[in-house]
Amino acid sequence: MRLKIAAVGFLTIVYLFPAYAVTDRERLALQRLHSELTSIQEIIKAAEQNSNDQGRYLVDYDQLKGDMGQIQQGIEDILNSRRREPRSLPPIEGDYR
Repeated sequence: MRLKIAAVGFLTIVYLFPAYAVTDRERLALQRLHSELTSIQEIIKAAEQNSNDQGRYLVDYDQLKGDMGQIQQGIEDILNSRRREPRSLPPIEGDYR
């Protein structure tokens, strides 16, 4: 009987272990993505400062920064929460001309 309980316990741990590893990898990837988005926001600020108001194509930097901020905030929410709960999010614009 003890052997059966030990076997079930061992198989449960072995079965669940990869799930924790994936979660850790996902968390690391999201942390990296958050860091990269911070760098991208700096690039967007630089592009906005160097933009040509008389150019053929105008970029809506306010909308772009707003969408990037929403994406970054969503990632922060995931990284800071212990449980993932479904929620509705406002759509990002995606059109920056």
